[in-house]
Amino acid sequence: MYRAMATAPPQRRPAVLCWIAAFVGVVLATSGCIASAGAGTLASWVELVGPGNSASVRVVTDSGTSCPALASGQRELAMQVRAEPGPLFAGANSGSHNFPIRVCELTAPQNNPALLLDGQPLPVPRADPKRVVVLGDTGCRIKQKKHGEFDTQDCNNEWPYTRIAHSAAETQPDLVIHVGDYLYREVPCPAGNTACANSPSGDSWAAWNADFFQPSAPLLRAAPWIMVRGNHEICSRAGDGWFRFLANGEPPAQCQKFVPAFGVTFGGLGFIVLDSAEAADPDTLDEDEEVAEARGGSDDLVATLTATYEQARVDATGDSWLVSHRPFNAVRRHKGNAQVVDNTVLQDAIGRRLPPAVKMIVSGHIHLFEALSFGDGDPPRAAQLVVGTGGTELAKKPDVPSMINGAPVTAAHFHKGFGYMRWDRHGALWNGTLLDTDGNDLVHCTLSERTLACKKAH
Repeated sequence: MYRAMATAPPQRRPAVLCWIAAFVGVVLATSGCIASAGAGTLASWVELVGPGNSASVRVVTDSGTSCPALASGQRELAMQVRAEPGPLFAGANSGSHNFPIRVCELTAPQNNPALLLDGQPLPVPRADPKRVVVLGDTGCRIKQKKHGEFDTQDCNNEWPYTRIAHSAAETQPDLVIHVGDYLYREVPCPAGNTACANSPSGDSWAAWNADFFQPSAPLLRAAPWIMVRGNHEICSRAGDGWFRFLANGEPPAQCQKFVPAFGVTFGGLGFIVLDSAEAADPDTLDEDEEVAEARGGSDDLVATLTATYEQARVDATGDSWLVSHRPFNAVRRHKGNAQVVDNTVLQDAIGRRLPPAVKMIVSGHIHLFEALSFGDGDPPRAAQLVVGTGGTELAKKPDVPSMINGAPVTAAHFHKGFGYMRWDRHGALWNGTLLDTDGNDLVHCTLSERTLACKKAH
């Protein structure tokens, strides 16, 4: 069924790129719509890094290619090196062969001018975004369990993220939000396993490219992204790749457990982007989480989360979504099939500090779709959306809860299946659709103020 994913992308790519050209107001004097990318360019994208609508253009080149220049009208803008080939952090034990590539960066000029890379228009932030795509937990799982067995997906034939990315690009979004967990190919494929044979693994360019950049290419061309750090991108797992490629701000001298939250605002819509990768509840850890993550509930963790959130809250204005890999108020199946709440630490640190302007918390981490609304509280609680359905193996479906973190649940909808979410903005009202790998409607939702109401599409 999914074998076509390993072949060439669907032939609608020119339509997506032509739409981008029209959307940024670019007229290309070529025989076709888009010129081909330079031979040394391996990946390119635009991500929003705050404050305001500040955007960072990023390009990955092979190690023998210098950072390119972008064309902006009659000007050329030279990109700067973000990360050279080899280990990113001093004293890192990863070999130089892990990242034989160069990462380049340029802060996009304000006022959203058209930018060209190798003759191709790059997506820049729209003044008034109307359509947002949300997805997450996208990689193909190859993991060795603690008792020695392996947990693997069929990365060669049945992994759905490639189709999801192509389908999402066809919706022509104004913004893409990835709620974290990009890299799941953590260990080599077990000998004799044909489903993941020859797959790259570990925190390396080859694995990042296979799990994220290559399948994401049409969606990276379609719109700017907001990148959220997941627990698969903590320092003990894929920290080098996270800070090298996707983190906002300059890469630090040493891998950091937390990065400051930041706010993004454009078109009167705000996003508060929170690094919750290490904010685990110690009593709900499962085999997917490292011992290093078991710091939930400590006073210093709560204080850190509170402080980083407060600054980001100031940066984001207007009606806002808080974007966090770990949900504040969701449920999942745990060891022994018990149902537990995610995440009491985040709720303790930030939940009561969310102003009325924050209408919804957008998360992943739980490999399901969850939409939850809450009754009267002090203060009233924002709706919780979980879209952890982007490609890694799915979780068990929980029962509908009556209470979460002390608040009554007034509406809840769960769905188990691969896909992504498209949100369309109509003034203060948002209409959302959960779509499957081929773009078929699964669930229809509306977000009005802090009420998230969803129902099955058919």
